[in-house]
Amino acid sequence: MIATETATSPFDPHVRRAVPEWRRTLLLLVPILTAGVTVWCIWVFPETLSPQGRIALIITALALIGWVATPLPESLVALASAVALVLTGVIAETQLYAILGSDLVWLLLAAFIIAAVLKECGLAERMILPLLSRQMHFVTFAFTLATAIALTAFLLPSTSGRAALLLPVFLALIPHLPDERLRRPLALLFPTVILLSAGGSLIGAGAHLVAVEAIVATGGDRLSYLDWLMLGAPLAFLASAAGVLLILVLFVPRALWRERIGWARMREPLTPRQWRVLCVVSILVGLWLTEPLHGFGMALVAVVGAMALLTKPFTRSKTKEVFRAVDVELILYMAATTLIAYSMTQSGADRWLAGQALAWLPASLTASKTAMVIVVAIVAMVAHIVIASRSARAAVLVPAVALPVAGLGHEATVMILVVVMGSGFCQSLMAGAKPVAIFGMREEGGFTQADLARLALPLGMAKLTLLVGIALFVWPHQIAGAGTERMVLAQDDKPAMAVIHLPPLTLLPPITTSNIVETIAATKTKAQEPAANVKPEIRREASSPRTKRDTSNRNNIEKSIDRAIRDIGADIRNIFR
Repeated sequence: MIATETATSPFDPHVRRAVPEWRRTLLLLVPILTAGVTVWCIWVFPETLSPQGRIALIITALALIGWVATPLPESLVALASAVALVLTGVIAETQLYAILGSDLVWLLLAAFIIAAVLKECGLAERMILPLLSRQMHFVTFAFTLATAIALTAFLLPSTSGRAALLLPVFLALIPHLPDERLRRPLALLFPTVILLSAGGSLIGAGAHLVAVEAIVATGGDRLSYLDWLMLGAPLAFLASAAGVLLILVLFVPRALWRERIGWARMREPLTPRQWRVLCVVSILVGLWLTEPLHGFGMALVAVVGAMALLTKPFTRSKTKEVFRAVDVELILYMAATTLIAYSMTQSGADRWLAGQALAWLPASLTASKTAMVIVVAIVAMVAHIVIASRSARAAVLVPAVALPVAGLGHEATVMILVVVMGSGFCQSLMAGAKPVAIFGMREEGGFTQADLARLALPLGMAKLTLLVGIALFVWPHQIAGAGTERMVLAQDDKPAMAVIHLPPLTLLPPITTSNIVETIAATKTKAQEPAANVKPEIRREASSPRTKRDTSNRNNIEKSIDRAIRDIGADIRNIFR
């Protein structure tokens, strides 16, 4: 007999619905059969992929099946996958231990301590007063909150750092929601806007700085902070608005759209202890913003701030009580998923997948600019399934996808921008992005993998439409107006300013910072060699000082890319360096 559902609301994410016996058996068999077929296909068919690459790909695929198609806890699946990578020899045992010493782990540890102190002293609620000082409908509140979250992208240089900083704000808002069913959409709103708005700022993600150096190395102009703002902000804000609208439509009952949220403005002044905590937090934010001046990373600054807040002048709680607020499961989960992503990069499986995606394209399709922009955008948007780091996706896809497509006769600058902006979409899996895990793995979050899948399809279509439209109709005019040179393949009926030659994708060396620079530098050198069938005036233009800018100093390019990747603590290459 099937039990009836006793939940008070169908919107409750923790509802346990009775499942018929036949369906339970089917739900058990489908993941097992899918896993078996996947293992066999990956081990048999990829002839050009190394054994280590096959094993890494198999373990990653099994982890995805475990996250999506089984009721197993996400953290358990991630840890089991990390251990399997060690047991199969894909990664070394020391790398498993080293991952817990990464700056991301220390940043999260410090962020949980800071959030606990802010909540304990009551300052977290005071920080959200500007949002709740007026009674407003939830729809208005959602877009107002999204705007405030998006603006932090122009101040903080890491999506993980922004998520850690905004976590106390989310926790402080929960008690003031007029309906329990609004908790899940609020939890989804934070990581969605954090990730989609990052593309509007040059410092919003370390991948943007990698893209700037790649554009310079392929003959384009160096994009300034303002240049990137003009190129990326429209897409970032439109995508963020689309994300908020979809969350409202999919997860908020229509009757709650006009539910009012907020309370009267507090008139009590800050207590001395709140002032002290506020001064420490302000100093932390100031040090994060001035990192290029003093050279101390976000994680180290956060740890020092957390240590200061643990002392008596700032908290009345015992140290042991504050440390109970640290979500150990989330830290282990994120460390394990980072290790899985690293195995894909170290084994070359990520580049093999990118090469296969381009190799299957027919010649008639590669000649179409619209078709290639769509293909590159799709590859960039789905890459988060196997590469969890945004900077790592840029490091892999720029030389493996963007530059080969440019070699087919398309603009290198536009393709690099499509790759970097497309890689900002990573909301389909709990392991797809660290901000998603930070909010989703929290007990207060209330959203599940099924909720992410429900949001991912329409949001992905919206992001793809916006990205393709702007790449085709807006960026070319902006780039031309700014004087950015275009890198296109010389053709008989379409003379080019430069020629791009690339080695076959299957022969690309393992992705490292040096190899990225070698690929880009070699591309530019080849591109500046006058082709025999190029007209004299085109040859002169290709050899002009502007086109040769920065080619004589390859070491500076390498240092710049190293610095760009180092700016984001989540970059998996720096964890094991």
